[in-house]
Amino acid sequence: MDGFSSKDSLPLPESWAQARAGWVASDSLALIVIPLIFLVSMITVTLTGVSVLAGIVDSLVRVGLCVTLLWLYRPLLVDHWAKFREHRWRNTGIVLSGAVLLQVVIWAVQLLLPRRTGSGDDAPPLIDPVTAQGWDIIILFVVALGPLAIVMVEEAVFRHTLLVKLPWWRNRATAVVGILLNGALFGAIHFYNFGSLLGTVPYMVVGVLMNLLYLWQRNLWLVMLIHLVNNAVLTLGGLTLLFIFRNFVG
Repeated sequence: MDGFSSKDSLPLPESWAQARAGWVASDSLALIVIPLIFLVSMITVTLTGVSVLAGIVDSLVRVGLCVTLLWLYRPLLVDHWAKFREHRWRNTGIVLSGAVLLQVVIWAVQLLLPRRTGSGDDAPPLIDPVTAQGWDIIILFVVALGPLAIVMVEEAVFRHTLLVKLPWWRNRATAVVGILLNGALFGAIHFYNFGSLLGTVPYMVVGVLMNLLYLWQRNLWLVMLIHLVNNAVLTLGGLTLLFIFRNFVG
């Protein structure tokens, strides 16, 4: 399609015939990965309630699926990594500034939204990281792996399979619809993080921005690393700083 320059070797599909021709087994698996995560989570919560065990199972399932997708997408990832290294300093700058921009965008969009009340966000954690000791600390870090592992899953699904492998690219109008719908769906899957569709709106905006970045650079590592840095700072980074201050500063 005119107006979208592809840095990848494969053209953006403009018809279902072209999409089918470029479809591979990893794309089919990618489509079922996120529903599978939700299914396992529902089953685990049904059997154990909202529990530490449910959190551990969810995290380990995400790690397993992440490893699976890394293996299945390895030719694409190897190719994209080689291209990433060709301009490593520029791309590193894009990753770091992109991770900061994500938080700025999320904060700014949240300011524009009406405040939610009674959402259940203030429920106490199952394990309090401030007072955690021994095995509880290990469990916290295991559970924190979930948001890191989901990066590969979400970027492979939304930025690759559901964006550049589907025939959105017949003309500008369908391309815009595809980019916006993809971003909206990306935000909507975070529904259970916030308990309302309104709470996912900032992530819908982020999804659209990540789509545009991927279309601009056509490098999966760029969007994956931005997403990874963002999630790592919010999870492992937060836990690490908390334990440092608790044990060596406080």
